[in-house]
Amino acid sequence: MNEITNIPGRNPSKSLRLAARIIGTIWILFLIFLFIGELLEGRTRNSGVVHETPDNFGIAIVICMGTGVAGLVIAWWREGLGGFISLSGFIFAGALLIIAPKLNFSIIFLIVLIPSILYLAYWKDTKKQI
Repeated sequence: MNEITNIPGRNPSKSLRLAARIIGTIWILFLIFLFIGELLEGRTRNSGVVHETPDNFGIAIVICMGTGVAGLVIAWWREGLGGFISLSGFIFAGALLIIAPKLNFSIIFLIVLIPSILYLAYWKDTKKQI
């Protein structure tokens, strides 16, 4: 047996959940901060300027990212379901970023997948223990 798992109070699956919750919460707070900043900036813009019509890819990406963030919130209570919803939403958003003609995809975008993967790993680990 592994000696690390025999230490009282130390459980690898709890560490996975804690890491997923910390990283997911930081990601959610960051996105809320950006969203509030965009709302405030939108109020102070010159109203005489004609805005471009929204791009369909942009709207779809925002919806997929919103689904991913909603999955992170759901994952606080249901790790498996929330992790799957979050991972799916972020992967669809990434796919749309890759095929969108005007938008640039960065490999850094894959960082948003980390909490979703950690939630799914925790969920799989707890199902394996039962």
